[in-house]
Amino acid sequence: MKKIAFIGSGTMGTALATAACKGVDPSEVVVTDFVQEKGKELADRLGCWFVSTNSEAIKAAHYVVFCVKPQFLKGVLGEVKTAFEECAAAGEEKIIVSIVAGVEVSTYVKELGLEGKNVPVIRILPNTACLIGKGFTLIEQGESYTKEQEDEFCYILRESGGFDSLPASQFVAGTVLTSTSPAFIAMFANSLADGGVYNGLLRPQARRYALEGILGTVQLLLQSDKHLEGLKDDVCSPAGPAMIGVKTLEDKGFRSSVINAVADAYKRFAEIGRLK
Repeated sequence: MKKIAFIGSGTMGTALATAACKGVDPSEVVVTDFVQEKGKELADRLGCWFVSTNSEAIKAAHYVVFCVKPQFLKGVLGEVKTAFEECAAAGEEKIIVSIVAGVEVSTYVKELGLEGKNVPVIRILPNTACLIGKGFTLIEQGESYTKEQEDEFCYILRESGGFDSLPASQFVAGTVLTSTSPAFIAMFANSLADGGVYNGLLRPQARRYALEGILGTVQLLLQSDKHLEGLKDDVCSPAGPAMIGVKTLEDKGFRSSVINAVADAYKRFAEIGRLK
């Protein structure tokens, strides 16, 4: 039996499968996808195994990671239910891992008929920086899996970046912040670059300078225990350009816009997990 299988090879499925193939021997990794050519291409590139059906992926590995879109999950679970039953009858342990946004562990239990059965289900949500090994994945604390199983899973995917675990009551808030912030930061970076172009820089220059500024700032903040506002205060000299720019952002509702974006994303996160 292989170590881990990924059902779905979209952006996150590809990122995690890539990390797994760096963390363990690629021969221990299985991928599949509804679009078979896409799955085969990924397997060929990573040197791992490709199987043509989701049920084969279930039977092939110890950890099974569902990387499909929320609207397709119910159909996929219905398709693989028999495979899970056959594995259980054969005494083969399967550990379910979900990265599907908004879908709770109870959905897997219900749709796969796992009520009263000792089947571990680990709910996680990674972010897109896993693509370069700089991601951050949150894990929902649960009673169905052991600390050893969690540690083994994190070890297999250690090349994806960092991990942290949260109680169920905080999981959605945490994952909304880590999974949506890349989009907001990318918008902010592009806006900074636009400002540089407006002031006369060439686009490649403006892009690089904006990204270097963000990268250095984040690294500085990570290494400091100072309040996040502290760095802003250090940069803003009296009546200086930075202070003038901060005033403009405040006048335009910058803070409230960001807070509301995160709050609205939280609401949507709950909505998309409702299976019909």
